[in-house]
Amino acid sequence: MKLFKRLLRYLLGYKGLIFLVILANLLYAVFSIFTLSMVIPFLTVLFDQVATVTVKPEFSLTSRYFIDTFYYYMGQVVSTHGPHAALVYIAVVMILLSLLSNLCRYLSYYWLAPIRAGILHDLRNDLYSSILILPLSFYSKYKKGDILSRMGSDVLEVEWSIFSSLQSLCRDPFLIIVFLITLFSISVKLTLIALVILPAIGYLLAVIGKKISSSSLKMQQLLGNISSLFEEAVGGLRVIQGYNAEKYAEEKFAQHNNRFYQLHKKIFRINELGSPLIEFLCIVAILVISLITLWLIPSLMLRTSALFLLYFVVFARLIAPAKALVSTYYQMQKGLTAAQRVYEVIDADEEIVECADPLPIKELKEDIKFQDVSFSYHPVENAAACDVLHDINLTIKKGQTVAIVGPSGSGKSTMVDLLSRFYDLSYGEILIEGTPIRKYSIRDLRALFGVVSQDVILFNDTVYQNIAMGKLDATMEQVEAAAKMAQAHSFIMELEDGYDTVLGERGMRLSGGQRQRISIARILLRNPQVLVLDEATSALDNESEYLFQEALTPLLKGRTGIIIAHRLSTIRLADTICFLQDGCIVEQGTHDELMDRQGNYYRFYTSQQGQQQL
Repeated sequence: MKLFKRLLRYLLGYKGLIFLVILANLLYAVFSIFTLSMVIPFLTVLFDQVATVTVKPEFSLTSRYFIDTFYYYMGQVVSTHGPHAALVYIAVVMILLSLLSNLCRYLSYYWLAPIRAGILHDLRNDLYSSILILPLSFYSKYKKGDILSRMGSDVLEVEWSIFSSLQSLCRDPFLIIVFLITLFSISVKLTLIALVILPAIGYLLAVIGKKISSSSLKMQQLLGNISSLFEEAVGGLRVIQGYNAEKYAEEKFAQHNNRFYQLHKKIFRINELGSPLIEFLCIVAILVISLITLWLIPSLMLRTSALFLLYFVVFARLIAPAKALVSTYYQMQKGLTAAQRVYEVIDADEEIVECADPLPIKELKEDIKFQDVSFSYHPVENAAACDVLHDINLTIKKGQTVAIVGPSGSGKSTMVDLLSRFYDLSYGEILIEGTPIRKYSIRDLRALFGVVSQDVILFNDTVYQNIAMGKLDATMEQVEAAAKMAQAHSFIMELEDGYDTVLGERGMRLSGGQRQRISIARILLRNPQVLVLDEATSALDNESEYLFQEALTPLLKGRTGIIIAHRLSTIRLADTICFLQDGCIVEQGTHDELMDRQGNYYRFYTSQQGQQQL
């Protein structure tokens, strides 16, 4: 219920439209009951059984008053113009009432449309905003396909199961209330007897709803796993086909898909069980009332057969909105399960929390210091062996270029991620201008660094927009200048539309080296204080790497640089080289100093030189 109330908070911005929807549905319910009531006089005139009411009744809020009043005027029409005129009169009234009823029904849909679409719009905005601010550690806990499933199928399930039910929630309760008022006005005793089925209906709803809710959660989780398998298959298709693993992948997918099929079948069957049972109980109630009225309790016989017929017409009409509400209830159980998964993302802890009064920082004036820094992606108390980084101490002065080298998995990229607070430290401090980075504005801190990583991310947009993402107000001249510095301008001009060429998803229309140079241009356009090259040349061929290195010297002039590289030729320009191994800085110095020591760096460098000669 708390989750449902939370979803309903989105309605607060649509109060005026909600009022109109409620008013339209209320009028629809009233006009519907009047339309139904007209069936009885139509039949009585048709079969020449018009009740004679010669004296105009005195006003009272009872069904008897309205019926007698109608028959009074009907008698006047019959006596003056004959029964055929009375039938035409009744038919015209029924047509007008039906027109008004359906007009109100349409207006309720008309005013509900912007509410339903708007709520879904707001929910997606909230979800997307959460996705953008959540730390990287959140995404390491969930499969990518499962997160995409929450963004896609779960949000759609919320729309179809809850927001599509808003019309029923805004209409059917009014119909039921108006019909019940009519039934009570005709006979209180009969209606109370009929309502003994309510406890049975309530118990039925509770049992079936609980089963649907638990099964829906399992089904949505399985759907997330299936989405993950799809994503893995598309992303790893080269590996699957290269290893002839199609059969293995098919069998793995078939297992998950079969479990989803079984649950989906179960939910569908349970969902379809409620409505016929409700209809069955209502029909039983009608028959029981008929027996009680006709045979068992003669005192409950209504005063006219027409009124008796009206009672059962209205009671039968009550079944449809009751069944609709039952179906809505079941659909909402499924929708609330999907909403729970959506809110797990929206409510996820923002682990990288900005302090209450963050300090601004626009430029690096002195230095960056790693002071006894340790970090673990999965911190465990008293388990230093789980740390990715151990007791890192390093000072990077303004204008200095520092290279961090070492074998894969030694923690090089992690050090860079900590600088921009993509993760927070487990122990120690990182200081900029002598102040811990957690005291700075996160936005300002990240603007200080320009990172070109080995994992190039381009978007399905033009070359211009992909480069200008680092500076949205950039001119074409500035974009071209950045592309030239990154050795990208020449191949961009060879594309079919130059800088207006759409690169496709993740820039797949370009080679790996071309994608890397686009990302480098993006950073150069941004002109950051600290340039971080995290395996920035890993996807470049020898010629492109040479051209990039030629451009690197002027790029680093007056700018602080941090270079992470396996290809050691890239780091010759560094003022200081730190050799990282098993999360620790084991050696530090210039290239010549480290070579003279003939330690870890020496062996690492000479082994690469040997591989290049081979």
